[in-house]
This record gives sequence, C-alpha cells and structure tokens, in this order.
Amino acid sequence: MKAPFLISLLFSSSLFAMPETIVLQEMMSKFEKPEFCAEKPSELVWKRRVVETPLNAYKNGSKYRLRYSKFGCNLGNKGSIVIAPGRSEGSPEYYETALDFMKAGYGPIYVIDHRGQGLSPRRLQNTNKGHVENFENYVSDLVTAMEDIQSDLEVLGFRKGEDHLFYTSNSMGAGIGLGYFEKIGKENPFTAAALLGGMIRVNYLSFIGKEPSFLNNRIYSEEGVIAQGLVNCLTKEKCGRYARPNVFGDYKPGTRQFIEKEDIKEMEKFMTHSKARYDLRTYLWDNYDWSKIIAEEYSGENWKGPALGGSTFSWTLYTTKFLKKMRKKSFIKNLPDMPILIQTGSRDLRAYRPHKDGSTDLSRHSEFCQKINKHNSHSKNLCTMIELKDGFHELYKESDEYRDEAMENVLKFFAANS
Repeated sequence: MKAPFLISLLFSSSLFAMPETIVLQEMMSKFEKPEFCAEKPSELVWKRRVVETPLNAYKNGSKYRLRYSKFGCNLGNKGSIVIAPGRSEGSPEYYETALDFMKAGYGPIYVIDHRGQGLSPRRLQNTNKGHVENFENYVSDLVTAMEDIQSDLEVLGFRKGEDHLFYTSNSMGAGIGLGYFEKIGKENPFTAAALLGGMIRVNYLSFIGKEPSFLNNRIYSEEGVIAQGLVNCLTKEKCGRYARPNVFGDYKPGTRQFIEKEDIKEMEKFMTHSKARYDLRTYLWDNYDWSKIIAEEYSGENWKGPALGGSTFSWTLYTTKFLKKMRKKSFIKNLPDMPILIQTGSRDLRAYRPHKDGSTDLSRHSEFCQKINKHNSHSKNLCTMIELKDGFHELYKESDEYRDEAMENVLKFFAANS
C-alpha cells in the first residue's frame, strides 16, 4: 500500500459522473444505437461474451454457458476492473458505471452475469425464478470467467505483476468474490477489492416488512431460513419453489413503479434514491427489444430477457449456509494478501440490524471487517470499512449525492493501493 487509504481520501479529485437528470435518456440511447470504439471503429464498446463453466462445481462433465459483458476497447492506464453484480442484476445495468470507470482511466471493465440471472440462461423452466443449486456454483463460475478475462487482458498487453486488476461488487457479488478469493488463494489476480452493500449477513426481515420482534428475529434468522430450506429441499420439486411466493414470485412487466415517499423506511425498499437509475432497469426488463440478441446468441438456451422474480428455497438455503461459512475464522485465514474495502450505506435495508426506535446498526459489516484484520494470515490489516451516511443498498445506482461519494471512495481506494 503506497499511502494510508483514509489519509488519501483528503487529497483526491472528485469524479464527475453522468448527471442523474440525463442518465436514463443517455443510456437508453446507447442501448438503442450501439456505440463503437473511437480507436477501433469496427469494435463495439459493449461486447457480450460466453464461457463454458461446469454445470456443477463439484463434478466434471456437463457444461453451463455463462455470460459476461466487456465494456471498453483498450487497457486503461490505471488498470482494469471486474464487477460482480447483486442478486437479480445483469451486466447491462452497469454500463453507466463502466463508462465512469473508463473516464477515470480504467479499462476494460468486465461485468459478470451470474448463473440464472442477467444475461445468463435460467436454470429452471420458469425463467422468473432466481435459482442456484449450490452457492459454490457462483464461485466456480467466477473462476472460469476470470480465466477467460485474464486471457483477454493478455491479448490487450496486460502485464502480470505490473498492471493492475481490481474487483468491485454489489450485494451478492461480495459473497461470490470472497468465495473466489478464498478458493484461489495465492493465485489471486486482483490488486484490491471494493465490496459495496456486501452480502455478509442478510437482514431477512427486510424482504417481508415485519417488525424485529423476538419471534420474528428467530423465524427469519439465518437458522430459521436454513431450517425452512432444509425441510423444503427434501425433494427437488419443492426446493425449486419460490421461498416467499406471496411477496416475491414471478415478475410481471409493468409492475416496477418508483414512487417518491416522505417516509424513509418506505423509500429504502426501492434500494436507491434515484428514480432515473431505477427506471433504467425497468426499461431493460420491460421495454428493450431483446429479440435480435436472443436470435443471434441464445439458440436452444433458456433465456427470454434479463427480468427476474423472487428466489427459490434452494437459493435461500445454500446462500445462507455459504454466508455462515464465509464468516468463520478458518475461511478468513485463507483470504489472500489483498486490501479490501467494505462500503455500506447507513440506510442499506438489506444489511443493517433494525432497532425498534428506527435507528440502524451496521455492526455486522464492521465486525466482519475487524475479523478479516484479526484472523487473516498476513501481518498487516487488510480491511477498511466506510459507512456512507444515508445511502441505500445499491450504491452504484444511487442518486448523484450518494453515488458520487461512493464512486470517489472506490477510486481513491484503488489509487491508494496501486
């Protein structure tokens, strides 16, 4: 680390992101009229790529065709970046963020479409279901994608040991990234990782809007969620059912409505203060015409578009079991010698522990950061925690007030660890 990260925050210039007032129209235009690279006029800025990864992380044989997006044409002078989205998100939603990173001197920007969501084919016949047979499959997919990404970087002239590759994520992408870091160990190709709104310990009550009473805290604890999953996963058919069908079932086009609320507890449910960035996902899910891409790229595959509904019992069971394992000392000791930033909005409904007086507590995130610093097998502290005041869950899709600050923190962190 060339300079202490927290000190370096005082000496960096601000990032000028695309103004929120024009972001929806500008991004819609880029999707409707594909943009070509200025340096390579025959090459598109947004390229969709396919890699074959094991269908089951623990078995050889059958393959799954995972997708990811590559944004940009050349190596950035500050390095390249891999982005791992959260549950239900797809790589096209990060086009704006990729452009911002490229303006800041990074490139290409690679964005993963985790299996069963985004641009990747669905695992169940019902394409609305957010489903995974085992969380380790996400980790195995990232291993495969990273092998392909590193090969692509080498073609562009990336020099191992000299050029920098950074990791950043939203929500579930943090858990997947940490699983990858632990699995890959000393072979880790990343210089540093910035985990935003990280899936470290989920506030399950936030999905159903129940008060944090003694009984609810037991039923919707990790142990309660695992118990419900184990009961339903006694059969394959039940395991593939929605975990909360009355709250999060099939996605119905036209149902995404961003409504301004005076009550911050109601606003939090939208995961962002930004109507424009919320509406961009709605456009991609409901209005963008995917038929040409489907015809050209998805022959025989189970994919109709990026829209996704609720998660299955299988997803909730194996995700929760993984998170419990991820927080253990034995897991943390295997993390590589790499700086990690955990940045979480103080109003991140998926992360904080709610108190009866309405206040929020992000101690689960700060304590995990402290665990990394205490139990990692290296001599220096690796983890830094930033609580972004009043920010919601999706910091890369927040309104400018919060997003600019979050982006600046990430860029300063990367610069301080280059």
